[in-house]
Amino acid sequence: MTEFIKVTKLSAVSPGTMQVVEVGDLRLLLVNLDGEIYALATQCPHQDGPLEQGTLWGDKIECPWHHYLYDVRTGANVYPRNVYPSDLTELERDLQPVRCYPSRAIGDEIFVSIEGDSR
Repeated sequence: MTEFIKVTKLSAVSPGTMQVVEVGDLRLLLVNLDGEIYALATQCPHQDGPLEQGTLWGDKIECPWHHYLYDVRTGANVYPRNVYPSDLTELERDLQPVRCYPSRAIGDEIFVSIEGDSR
């Protein structure tokens, strides 16, 4: 059974905003999309840019360093993936997803599971 840890209050992360929380030595980026909470790693997988300093565009987060764009619901890279030529497969290493963590809101509490974290 997956263990969820209380990380903050739902009221601390307003809809359309992001907040960094710490769970032990792990920093997580919480994103509130219309009341649905998503938890992601704080570093961009491209070159470890600080996603918490990025811009939230609806359900996408843009890294401030190189403008890589990720879907906060899945962690998938959506830019530059959509412009990379499919025959240049060596570029795939730059298109890794952001690590996502299972999360849930119960009442005014946000819980995240960090089980299996392989940092």
